[in-house]
This record gives sequence, C-alpha cells and structure tokens, in this order.
Amino acid sequence: MAIEQMNISLSPQMARFIRGKVKNGEYTNMSEVVRDAVRRLQEDEAVKSARARLADFEAGLTRGEREGIRRGVRRGIKDIDEGRYQEYDADGLRNLAKELVAASAKKPAGRSTAK
Repeated sequence: MAIEQMNISLSPQMARFIRGKVKNGEYTNMSEVVRDAVRRLQEDEAVKSARARLADFEAGLTRGEREGIRRGVRRGIKDIDEGRYQEYDADGLRNLAKELVAASAKKPAGRSTAK
C-alpha cells in the first residue's frame, strides 16, 4: 500500500492528546493515531449513508409492508428463542446460497410466492 505524507496543523490540546496515546502505549506512533481517527470517521460516514439509504427504502414501503416485516422479525426472534434454527459454517452458507439462487432461477418470472 502506498503511503502519502501530509503535514497537518493541530491545536496544542489535540497534539497532547495524540502524544498521550503513544506515550500510554495505545499506539506505536502518532501516524497510527491519526490513521485510526480517519478510519473511524470513514466508518461513521458509512453508517450515516447506510441509515439514509434505509430511511429512503422505508419511505417507499406501505404500512402493510412495514407491518409484514415486523411480523416476520418477531416470528424469527421467537423461532430463535425456541430453538428453531439451523447453524451454518462458511461452506454451509455458500451451499445454502447456491440452493436459493437455483430455486429462484426455477420460479416463473413475475410471480411471487410471498403471502
């Protein structure tokens, strides 16, 4: 991975904070502290973006569709609480996904089996 050097200006309080993180052994150098802070900022922005997409999706649902989703989630939680679930490892999930794709491809176009 290529590394680009940057010269940044910080307040004395921010600089002390960063030096303190290194001094306490939480990071090996000041660049690590800044990289971690930037990664966290990127994650925060990704979460905000995902929430906005979810809000847009939800806005397009009817009241009945939202209630159907709620019922499905409640039913799923109840099934888990009552032990009605199956655990999968990575290979099992891949096989399940292949089966679902194959089953979906066999359904006639334009027809839904959802009730």
